[in-house]
Amino acid sequence: MRRFNSMYLLPAVAVLCAPLWMITNSCGGGGNSSDGPHELPDTMNVATLYGPASFFFYRDTMMGYDYDLMEELAKEHGFFVNWVIANSIEEAIEMVDAGDAEILAAEVPDTDPYKKQVILCGPYHNIEQVLVQPPGDTVIVDVSQLAGRTVYVEKDTKGAEVLEKLNQDMGDVINVRAVDADSLATEDMLAAVARGDIKLAVTDNETAKFNKTYHPDLNITLALNRPEKAQWAVAKDNRWLADSLDTWMKQAKPREAQREILQKYFDSQKNFPVEGASYDREFKNGYASPYDELYKKHTADTKWDWRLLAAQGYTESKFNAKAKSWAGAKGVMQIMPKTARQFGLKANEMTDPSRNIETAVKILNSYDNIMAQKVKDPIERQKFTMAAYNAGPGHVLDAIALAKKYGYDPEKWDGNVEKAMLMKMNKKYYRDPVVKYGYSRGRETVDYVNRIWNYYDEAKSKIPA
Repeated sequence: MRRFNSMYLLPAVAVLCAPLWMITNSCGGGGNSSDGPHELPDTMNVATLYGPASFFFYRDTMMGYDYDLMEELAKEHGFFVNWVIANSIEEAIEMVDAGDAEILAAEVPDTDPYKKQVILCGPYHNIEQVLVQPPGDTVIVDVSQLAGRTVYVEKDTKGAEVLEKLNQDMGDVINVRAVDADSLATEDMLAAVARGDIKLAVTDNETAKFNKTYHPDLNITLALNRPEKAQWAVAKDNRWLADSLDTWMKQAKPREAQREILQKYFDSQKNFPVEGASYDREFKNGYASPYDELYKKHTADTKWDWRLLAAQGYTESKFNAKAKSWAGAKGVMQIMPKTARQFGLKANEMTDPSRNIETAVKILNSYDNIMAQKVKDPIERQKFTMAAYNAGPGHVLDAIALAKKYGYDPEKWDGNVEKAMLMKMNKKYYRDPVVKYGYSRGRETVDYVNRIWNYYDEAKSKIPA
């Protein structure tokens, strides 16, 4: 088979439930779908692309709409999945065409150029460009109201194309501000709209919905163009597989799974409000958290300052032992289920403050060892390690590689690797050859580290070690 230098296989995901999927030609169709039943291989190579909601690593866990739905298919029919990462839709289509992947699990637009190369099939979305605006009584409900208004959009995107066309049709009356993602990433742009720093922006409805889960007050109701369908895809000579994916998606179980997955990524509030146990934020009574004794106990034989761990606990959950995030992280220190298993924390112990904090210290020690290979100064390395706890060590190693490539100091966090972390929100950089773990919500990680140190600095000034 033809190979691609830019692709690599992520570890296979084991599925051990149902027998192999026997495919019959229940849908009819063309191509070679008339040659009888087909049996899927034990391992299926599935091409995809990194993206904010479709496929990404969150901490140490593969996640995303396309990832979850494909894993649902694999679980139901008993095969393994090797995820093959492409740098573009065009490259992913080449992989499918060359036989390096059986399925392209990413959004392929339903347009003639793509339909000439692959068969679109399976789950689909309707993609449209929408106006993103802050809440209020002056919400724009018609495109004619954009006359004389300034609208931001990321340069060289479908949104920019649609907005420019709309502006031409209206007689060039919109002040279009097409910005480079290097200067203002789409996610930061939408956050600026939520804060009121920017009044109007344009992006696709999926990006808008995903970011609305972080900024619930955003208004994204006004579409600027007609919806365009996008689906998964298979090779032209795999009509039987296309028919089978279409049939599968018509069944009740996968439709329900799709509904739940869509809700998880596009409807569930990400910045969940957690009400923690009572504590004195001003540190007037001499404590930094409700769990000071536990932080002291579990850091006693380590190099960690217990006050730093307390600051992290506040940032993670506001000391709510029962907190659960949209991604499944639990407890005071918000530990992901996969990470918990790796470090010996049982499912029924995740909300136990002592065991949760004890495990968090183990995780930090492990990540510190990883970061020590790149950052020599143990004090400087603390921010790298905390960033790794938030984003996953792979994303921080990517940011170090980007920092080195683009002229920042790879052993300094502030003003250097933190900037590279922000670059991982930009497609130009998360698909850079030095990057191995793709997209990361870098703004979240940078803010996470800053919030921890703000709390920690205050704790250090008011509470003895």
